[in-house]
Amino acid sequence: MKAKLWTKDYVILLVSSLFLYIGFQIFMPTLPAQIIKLGGTETQASLAVGLFSLVALFMRVIAGGLNDRFGAKIMILVGFFVLIAVTVNLYWSTFVSALLVLRLFHGVGWGITTTSIATGVSTLVPPNRTGEGIGFYGLTTALGMSLAPIIAIILMNQFSFDFLIGFSIILMVLVFLLATQLKMPKQGAVKHKMQLFDKGALLPAVLCMLMAFPLGGIQTFMMIYGLELHVRMVWIFFVGQAIMVLVSRTFAGRLYDLKGHRVVIIPGILLMSVGLWWLSLTTGVWSLFGSSLFFGLGYGMVQPSLQALAVDRAALDKKGIANGTFLSGMDVGMALGSFGLSFIAAHYNYALMYRWSIVTLLIFLVIYLVVFRTKRLLPGK
Repeated sequence: MKAKLWTKDYVILLVSSLFLYIGFQIFMPTLPAQIIKLGGTETQASLAVGLFSLVALFMRVIAGGLNDRFGAKIMILVGFFVLIAVTVNLYWSTFVSALLVLRLFHGVGWGITTTSIATGVSTLVPPNRTGEGIGFYGLTTALGMSLAPIIAIILMNQFSFDFLIGFSIILMVLVFLLATQLKMPKQGAVKHKMQLFDKGALLPAVLCMLMAFPLGGIQTFMMIYGLELHVRMVWIFFVGQAIMVLVSRTFAGRLYDLKGHRVVIIPGILLMSVGLWWLSLTTGVWSLFGSSLFFGLGYGMVQPSLQALAVDRAALDKKGIANGTFLSGMDVGMALGSFGLSFIAAHYNYALMYRWSIVTLLIFLVIYLVVFRTKRLLPGK
């Protein structure tokens, strides 16, 4: 008999994850712009990404162990409480220094909540449906990151940054109330000393970092790339990406469970590479949209599969640490992508920047093939 996946608590976690990613990621393209508006420099604007990523990375390695000790529900509530408190304070922050300090605490809440929700999902998903269960969770993160820029642009253009803050607070409060209804399995005694990372999740985390490198460039510079191309409807890229992330969920998770990660990850990385190459050659709205379809499908296949792989390789009492380790890779990759690719853009252009970002995906592919072939893990999980 097939183990039940779609329980009430599983659905609550998926909704919580989607709202979290939308409510938080809307500040990625808008907070730097707000800093510039308040008289800040380009360097200070970039710190809004860098500081948050560093703190989130630090919190993930701590939050993973805390989840294994105290349970996912408690840590989810703590994380959302921090996020709500910080976001409310954005209303009264009219100085660049104040925004940067709050961004530090944003990283605290983000590191705790994302790790805790991922741990909760890992706990609830039946072992024989890991790819499918974590795949749908990965859908919420990928979809949230795709929808957030679209929502952010619309709200900023139609209303104001303050309205954006209010929208984020409403989503966070709704999720906090929803999370109080969670009933997670009783936390067993932790038999290991508190660790900062899980060895089994290190490889998926490194691969995730390489995959997230070009994604950081897309999230940070897509709006500026649109200006360079004289394309006003640059948000259409995120629409196409969101559509294909949804499409990927119709087959990727089950394919992972039936055939193993190689039949999902290898084609996914190749699709992402094609999408980036097309993006670097785009000249208008429709070619921009076309590139997003390839990139979005590949991303929707690879990211959840890597996370399922990280969880599969972790012991039952180390799921929290494994998720924290894996998600740290995403934070580091996004931050390095934002900073590293900006140097190429500054000396050349954004088209060449996206073309060069394919290199990290090729490195990903080489490491993946070498490591898993050596360990004889390519035929399955």
